[in-house]
Parts: sequence; C-alpha cells; structure tokens
Amino acid sequence: MKHVIITTSDARFEDFVYNHWLKSLQANVNLSNIDVAIFDYGLSEEQVEELKKKGVIVYKCVKDNLVNNIRFRDAASFLKEKEYDQVMITDGGDLIFQTDISPLFEENKDQMRAACEDIQHVFEDLFMKDAFFEEDEKKIKKMLEGTQMVNVGVVLGPAKKFASLSEETIKMIKGMDKFGPDQLAINYILYRDGFVKLDRKYNFVITTSSREFRIEKGVFYFKDGEKIPIVHNAGRYDYSRPVENFGFGEDRNKLKKGVFYGMRALFAMMSFFKRKKTSV
Repeated sequence: MKHVIITTSDARFEDFVYNHWLKSLQANVNLSNIDVAIFDYGLSEEQVEELKKKGVIVYKCVKDNLVNNIRFRDAASFLKEKEYDQVMITDGGDLIFQTDISPLFEENKDQMRAACEDIQHVFEDLFMKDAFFEEDEKKIKKMLEGTQMVNVGVVLGPAKKFASLSEETIKMIKGMDKFGPDQLAINYILYRDGFVKLDRKYNFVITTSSREFRIEKGVFYFKDGEKIPIVHNAGRYDYSRPVENFGFGEDRNKLKKGVFYGMRALFAMMSFFKRKKTSV
C-alpha cells in the first residue's frame, strides 16, 4: 500500500509551495511509493493545473478558518476517501527537503512519529487563550508540564492513527481562528498516547535547535558536513524567520544573524525559566 505526504497552500503561498517545497521534495525524496497531496485553500487555476501536471493530488478544501487548524479536519476527511499505509503532513510555506526521507515511512510503522524542539512548551499560555474548553485546557497543561515541545510542522504515522489524531485535534480546539492550538492539541495527544521521537534533523527548526549549522550555495549542512534532511524556517511572522530568501536553489538562503541569534537567545531564556518554574 502506498504512503502520502500532505501539505497545504493558498494563493499567498502557492509560489513557494510549487517552486521550493514541491521541487525540493521531488528532487531529493524517492517518491516511487509515496503520493504527494496538496490541500487547496484558494490556489489559482493555473497553479492547480501545474501541480496536476507534476502528478500532485490537489484536494479542494474550504478555507473557513485558520489553515493551521482546519487542515486536520480536512486530513481526516481526505483519509476517509483514500487508502494509505503511512501519512506525513508538513508545513508548506517555510520548509524544504534536502535528502531522501522515504526510509522514515518504513520505520516504526505502528507508531506516530515527530521531532521535538530543543525547548519546552514556552508559549502554552499564549496559545491557550480562548482556544480550548476549560476541561481540555487543564488536561493539556497537566500533560505537557516539563515536556519538550513537538513541532507539528512534520508529523508522520499510520493512516488510521493519523485520522484519529486529526479528528480529536479538531474536537479539542474551540478557537479555530487562533494561532497555535493545533500545536498544543497534537502535543497533548502524542504525549498521552505515546510516540517515537524523530531525530531533530527531520524537522530542523532553525531558531530553536542548539545544533550548529552552515549554509553553502543555498544548502544547509551541520558542522560535520551532514546535509540536513528537512529544514524549517519557522516563525509566525516574516520578520521573525531567521533566513532571508529561504528556499530551494543555490541563490537562496541568507542567514539574518540579528534575528537568528536574538530568537535563539529568547527561546533559550524562556525555556530556562520554564524549567525553573516547573522544578519548584
């Protein structure tokens, strides 16, 4: 049975998703047994046609709320219509692939898999506000206390478990227009039910990782020369993303040193005080 990699896009991100997310995926990953699906939240007709020419499954969705949240509603619906073995969902507007990650689909196949960041849950109070029902909020806070944050920019698991996780995530979120509750809900479910922690290189979040790296001709490497499999230029706003002109190609990827070191210091400090608070 085949696997599938899913991302989302609308007109705002369609250029990046096509020219960087998709091109880096098709250039580096063995897709012989993996379908590629893009959830369409308002792509142009021209883009839809180009994606279909590339063999992409374009799944039309209704953009009636924040895409970060409703993508899991639509993932549950999509998986009811299709039969897959393993499912990976990734962010689309700030992530590229640099090596073949297809072996991940054949490892720990009965478990959910995701990478943790090098920080604890430092934003939970901000993301919690008006996002969950009171009972769920209490459960989430208790479960996640003292844990490392799973970044849900890359999540992988067996199709049935993935569909179940997606459905529960949507049921838990009250504020579908809020930024961040998908992260907290999925972290809660993963820590409650158990999951396999992927190496951070499979979702290398530039600002929160403590591992050193370099950029050469647009490619991200660790200091030992290993090419980083999945690079995630995460940030809620463009100004908080540490890499300028991020993408796939030799002319891309310039580190904004001020933003990079500033954000790393901020996250390290917040994580430190979070650890002190939970240890008291």
